[in-house]
Amino acid sequence: MQAALSRSQGLSVLNKPTPIHNINKLTLLVKTGLLCTAISTTPNVLANDNAKTESQSTELEVITVTAEKRNADIMDVSSSVSAITDSDLKDAEIRSITELSQHVPNLHIFTWGGSRENNIFIRGIGPGLFTEPTVGFYVDGVNYTNNGMFDLDLTDVERIEVLRGPQGTLYGGNSLAGIINIITPKPDNFTDARLSVTADTLERRKISIGVNTPLIEDELYGGLSLAFTNNNGDLTNIHNGKDYGAREDIVARAKLHWEPTYTFESDLIFDFQRLRGDSYALGSAAFIKNNPDKVDHNYDGEDNRDAYGITLVMKNEFSHFDFTSITGWRDWDSYNSADQDASSRTDYIYHNIAEEKQKQISQELRWASNTESDLQWLAGLYGYYAEYKTKGTNMLDYTAIGWGGPYTDYTNVKKENSGYAAFGQVDYSLTERLALTAGLRVDMEQRKADIQANNQSSPNVSIEGDKNFNEWLPKVGVSYTPDNSSLIYGTISQGYRAGGFDHLYPNQNDPTYDSETSTNYELGYKASFLDNSLELSTALFYIDIKNQQVQQLVQSTNTITTDNAGRGLSQGIEFETRYTPAPGWLMELGGSYTNAEYKDYENCAMTNQQSCSGNKMVNTPELTANFALQNIRPLTEQLSLFSRLDVIHIGEYYFNSLNTLKQDPYQLVNVKLGVESPNWEVYLWAKNALDEYYSTVEFDFGSGHTVEAGDPQSFGLTFNAYY
Repeated sequence: MQAALSRSQGLSVLNKPTPIHNINKLTLLVKTGLLCTAISTTPNVLANDNAKTESQSTELEVITVTAEKRNADIMDVSSSVSAITDSDLKDAEIRSITELSQHVPNLHIFTWGGSRENNIFIRGIGPGLFTEPTVGFYVDGVNYTNNGMFDLDLTDVERIEVLRGPQGTLYGGNSLAGIINIITPKPDNFTDARLSVTADTLERRKISIGVNTPLIEDELYGGLSLAFTNNNGDLTNIHNGKDYGAREDIVARAKLHWEPTYTFESDLIFDFQRLRGDSYALGSAAFIKNNPDKVDHNYDGEDNRDAYGITLVMKNEFSHFDFTSITGWRDWDSYNSADQDASSRTDYIYHNIAEEKQKQISQELRWASNTESDLQWLAGLYGYYAEYKTKGTNMLDYTAIGWGGPYTDYTNVKKENSGYAAFGQVDYSLTERLALTAGLRVDMEQRKADIQANNQSSPNVSIEGDKNFNEWLPKVGVSYTPDNSSLIYGTISQGYRAGGFDHLYPNQNDPTYDSETSTNYELGYKASFLDNSLELSTALFYIDIKNQQVQQLVQSTNTITTDNAGRGLSQGIEFETRYTPAPGWLMELGGSYTNAEYKDYENCAMTNQQSCSGNKMVNTPELTANFALQNIRPLTEQLSLFSRLDVIHIGEYYFNSLNTLKQDPYQLVNVKLGVESPNWEVYLWAKNALDEYYSTVEFDFGSGHTVEAGDPQSFGLTFNAYY
């Protein structure tokens, strides 16, 4: 059964003829007091009648989120949360989490070269290279514990929720910046099928198909989705004249949804991912900024991944509480090689190979009150185990810059991460309009490592040991509803990220780093106006980061070390608004201002004399804004004209803690025009229509200013068909 209609889904129903699988009548199934909302297919005649009847309404539909592990209207959640529905993804042609970040305030994704490099920053807080994430990434309730797992195909997605600020009480470690929660759709009692084909001028082509159908009526339902991506490579390697940037990817997800009784349901989900392609389109800054469509590599890098997962979710409703069990297993293998020197020189070589494997299993048990009462409670237990192995090889020759060579470095790393937690939260209504929230989590994590390495700066390194980390993560809050259409809230919450063993360039004398914590003070306001046709959400935040994990560049050894710098501070404001001024129209505006600084960060890079205290935190745009204007205009009873404009502003930010490598402000303009019918849609679109240059990454590890360019201007065609 699908959740309640999102606002954007509702807008589609109200203002345009939509494909059969999205044309809805609400089927209310009351099962022993449990209200489920099902979306059923209807004949074309009924669909057109519904569209005509409801076309005069401009009321935004309710978006139901599970941000706090309960179903709730997003406007009733006392937290800064954004929700992007499947219709939003389709309308804005969002196909990756990197593109998603351009539409969500204070979400920035720093990615370079390969699919295993998706480092997520929220409110200025993010990871370093090959460290643990600072943002919890969940798919159907299962935590993905490695940054390398985050490059998720967004074909088969019902909703994405982005929670900003520490979420330690409900989500535990590695959530000190926030949470990304991805929910995939459940098959139900109605058969539907869909096909999507897209192609663009950057040589990218994608075909996705999906089908949902009942297997046993009113009891067992099945679903399958497949996506195939092919890219011949839109770049040219001038060293050998070959195309560069090719990809051949396959992703699949199969689901079984079982409802044998009125009070019990379960979901069994299998997912698979096979990625094959080139990696790291790096080059010198002078070359790439003048030639963003070229590379100059004498070593062909590869970016390959195989990932498998199984998720089992079971829910049972008892007379006074609901019980939920979420079991997840994941297996992730990655092979990544790259021309890191970003040139074809023979006297300066830095070629590397990284083979990574990770297996993880996790279990969450949760109990939550389900009766109408002034006191609502939730309690849970959580545990996980992850085994991580990596073999790294660097082929080096630094003759050109006086550092010698050729020689080879290697690392062989085995890590075991495990953790256990107990958590709970209560919400108590003091009056009809005033409520208090209190929560607490105890998190216990262990890190084990066996690291063997040999490099020029640290020959014959052998590190073996374990470290334990325990944290108490509280949350308190108060919310007040002056009327039925507004909410004012204030919260204090804490998050943390465990420490561990530094394996990127391991140091025999200093192999570990400690955990870091963040405390978030937030004041928010949410309201609906004009008969629910206008919504506004805004939040002020102040985040104090202690014992901050940072990466220091050591030029004398051309290495990177992970350490605890001291203290950081992030403060600012973010907002989102949605408005339907007339039938068929939708306006969206969002933005953020973030001042994120290192307050105490000495000996930060290159030499022991340098300080980064007072510098801006990396990969944190000071100002972001996103604006969308969308219109659906009926042409006939069966056809509608769709048009959309997106304008995205990304303010300046720095790639390094020294603040010497800066990305200037840039704007992206996307446009889309198409024709829709109940059974098919066709669109023409342009991304980065003004062909704005920007870098996805810039760095200088002591051997020169290296960059990778963002996507240039592209034009594309998308065709969708539904049954």
